[in-house]
Amino acid sequence: MSFTLRSVLLATVLCSTQAAATEFTFVSGNPADAFGNSYSQTLDGLTTTATAWSTTGKGGRYETAELEIFSGFGMGVCNRDEGLNCSNANNMHALDNRGSTDLVLFSFSNAVTLGNLSLQQFGGDSDLSLWAGSGSLVLAGQKSNDLGRALTAINVSRIDTLKTVDLAAFTGTYDWLAVSARLTQANDFAKLRTLTVQAAVTPVPEADTWTMLLAGLGLVGFAVHRRSGLASRRRA
Repeated sequence: MSFTLRSVLLATVLCSTQAAATEFTFVSGNPADAFGNSYSQTLDGLTTTATAWSTTGKGGRYETAELEIFSGFGMGVCNRDEGLNCSNANNMHALDNRGSTDLVLFSFSNAVTLGNLSLQQFGGDSDLSLWAGSGSLVLAGQKSNDLGRALTAINVSRIDTLKTVDLAAFTGTYDWLAVSARLTQANDFAKLRTLTVQAAVTPVPEADTWTMLLAGLGLVGFAVHRRSGLASRRRA
């Protein structure tokens, strides 16, 4: 294989490490009615699995809840106090904090960087508390404080429309994202619609690094070409 061809292939591999964003949608495909159920979706080789939890356990500890996807609206939670397939005005299949605080845990098959989360607001308020971390997260028996300090997303408009939560404050790479109705509140209702993430990849060199790399490849190529020319003249 010629040096030039090898250089082109190397540059192609380096460019290919830039992954596109992946948007998961949660407006269809309701899982079976059961506490402790889950919903998984795979796109672009990346799988996210969502599970539902709520602080209905003894002492306000998390225990499994029912994950609900209401067609056309989004993903919510029915906890054990509300019952399976909850649908009355106090909870309406939503991620809420009326009585107990509901939470949806997203676990990823590979580490990701977080983009944004969209939701449908109900009842004039849809504030959220969010956490992200690495490794696996076991929620059963834990309290909200055990997860560490939460990022709070405040939706200031009381108009019930689609909202977008920017997750740029999470600056690292993560294996899971936990989204709950806002802690210490009792009037937040939301259905989660989409989650945009990007698979973690090998960092791509910055512009200056690219310039140095290509210059180095050019010098090596020149040296190889010159050496080959000298060897040919000696043989002649």
